[in-house]
Amino acid sequence: MTARPVHLPRWPAGRLCLIDLIPQNLGVPFHGAPIILSHREGFFEAGSSMTWISDWSQRRGCLEETLDDAGQPHLTVNDSLFRGLMPSGRAAPLIFGGYHMHFLRQLLGGPHDHPPYDLCLYTGIRHFCPWISDFGLQLAALELVPENIHLMTRAGPSARQACAETLLDLLLHKAPANQLVALSGVRVPPPPDEEPFAGTPGWRCMTSGHVFTAD
Repeated sequence: MTARPVHLPRWPAGRLCLIDLIPQNLGVPFHGAPIILSHREGFFEAGSSMTWISDWSQRRGCLEETLDDAGQPHLTVNDSLFRGLMPSGRAAPLIFGGYHMHFLRQLLGGPHDHPPYDLCLYTGIRHFCPWISDFGLQLAALELVPENIHLMTRAGPSARQACAETLLDLLLHKAPANQLVALSGVRVPPPPDEEPFAGTPGWRCMTSGHVFTAD
C-alpha cells in the first residue's frame, strides 16, 4: 500500500545544515574506508541568502557495512561521525542539504519522512537549470555563478564547500525551502560519474520512497 504524500507547509525561516562527504582515497569506497564529513549550519529565510551561524567543520571517520531494512548490506558512516553531526541533547536542524542528498542520507542513516528533511542540490539544479544536468557539483556551480571561481577552485574540501553554498543560495532564490525539499524526492536520472562516490552501491538510486507536496 502506497503511503500518502507528506504535505510540507511553507517555512518562513528555519535552520539548515549543509553537508558533504568526501572519500580520502581514490576508488570505490569499502568497509573501513576513511572519509571526511564537512558540515556548516545556518538559517534560511524566504527569498534570502543563507545566514551562516558556524564555520565549516571537517571531521574524519570511516565507512561501516551494515544491513538495511531489507537485510541487504550497505555502507554508513561510523557512529562517532554521525554523533558529531547530530549530537544528542541538541535540536536537529529542519533541513539537511547536499549534493545527491538521498545518497548522503543513506550513508548517514536515519528516516527521511520527518526533520531533518532532505534538500538535494543536484535534483533542484536539474529541475531549474536542466541544461547543466550532466555536470557535477563543481562544474554546475562554476557554470551558474562564474564570479565565485576564486572560491570554488581552491585545493581540498573548501572548494566543494564553496560550490555547495553557491548552489544552495541560487536555489533558495528560485523557490521556497519546502518546495525544494518536495522536489528532492522526485525521481530523476542519477548525477554524473565524475563525483567522488560514483560507483558506490546506491549512487544511482534517485528516490527516497517518500512523496512530499508543498504550498
